[in-house]
Amino acid sequence: MVRRLEARDETNGGRISEVKTNKPRYKGIKAVSDKDTDAFITRAKKPAGFKKIDIGPVSIEVLEILFPIRKGNKDRLTISETDQIECKESYSAHWTSNYIKTIAAFANNNGGYIAFGVKDNTWELKGINKSKFEGFDRKNFNQTIRHNLSCGIDVDMATLDLGGKTIGVVYVHPAKIKPAMFIKQNNKAGATEGHIYYRYQGENRLIAPAELQRIIEERIRMLSKTILSKHISNILSNGIENSAVLNLDSGVVDGKAGNFVIDEELMPKINFIKEGEFVEKSGAPTLKLIGEIKKSTKVIATQTVYGKDTHKYAPQKAAQEISKRSGRRFSVTNHTHAWKMYKVRPPTNAKLKDKVNKKYCNFDEAHGDYTYSEAWISFVVKKITSDQEYANLKAFR
Repeated sequence: MVRRLEARDETNGGRISEVKTNKPRYKGIKAVSDKDTDAFITRAKKPAGFKKIDIGPVSIEVLEILFPIRKGNKDRLTISETDQIECKESYSAHWTSNYIKTIAAFANNNGGYIAFGVKDNTWELKGINKSKFEGFDRKNFNQTIRHNLSCGIDVDMATLDLGGKTIGVVYVHPAKIKPAMFIKQNNKAGATEGHIYYRYQGENRLIAPAELQRIIEERIRMLSKTILSKHISNILSNGIENSAVLNLDSGVVDGKAGNFVIDEELMPKINFIKEGEFVEKSGAPTLKLIGEIKKSTKVIATQTVYGKDTHKYAPQKAAQEISKRSGRRFSVTNHTHAWKMYKVRPPTNAKLKDKVNKKYCNFDEAHGDYTYSEAWISFVVKKITSDQEYANLKAFR
């Protein structure tokens, strides 16, 4: 039975049945004992001499496939420079600075390998100092990347012995946040601030529109996938009726049950820290609230908000804003005086809604009232603090 099980091509329901019925082909095969069965299963799960294989980008198995020795000539490799391999004849501890453009180009594509100790074009094995390569300080790499590029980049390094010589291999991972662009002028690398390099077949050059468009679309897709998925998951977890959206610009919190506004004086005090993509630390961006909302709820003001987004102030709120910013008394009834004084037609009733200056005011039919814009508030505040005629009116002192 053990022999039949090991012969995988012959193991199926029909043939097992033939073994059971002593067909001539399988005559003489004895049933395996329970002890032997247990031993066979143990060997299958943990075969003798089993070695865990590292299938990372710089594992020996992967590198031997990528950098094969030429048949009949142990001093040369059977390779060529592609969009994922670039060869350098010698190695220097300053390789990061010398090849920063190559690093950026690989990072903006699908990653790639820099092989030190291999002569370009001839693929002749020159070899490098193994201990010098293995002693490279990763801190130098991080500092160079941070100093030149807009995002962090990861690398893996390893050595490979070929034909009695050692080559050093650096694998540049794709950037987590693309594109990786130069953030300052680098005359040595021939790069200018804002330059984006991309790895093409055998060369590093400024990115073409098609590749840049693809990177932008992929970034938007990933952001939509990660951020929207996170929010949707939270909404489903908390329940739609318990979820709301906070607009950090206007302070409006909008949910299924209605909405309210966090007072604008409170909003600057609610500090958010964005922990995003840094050279030393990678990961999904998060927001951390400093302080506790519970302590601030006493100054969260509820307010009916309606009308267009640009006309977000209901009459009472608009009057309060004007009073606060101008330092002068201003009530809801003062709006009509302001309209008249500054030669802007006052919205006296719904029939005039189409004649209202929409820059300043909008009539909301659903609520039968007007909403005022930020432009209107700024306009009135400027007038009543600079117009002497208006300042002399007793009603607004």
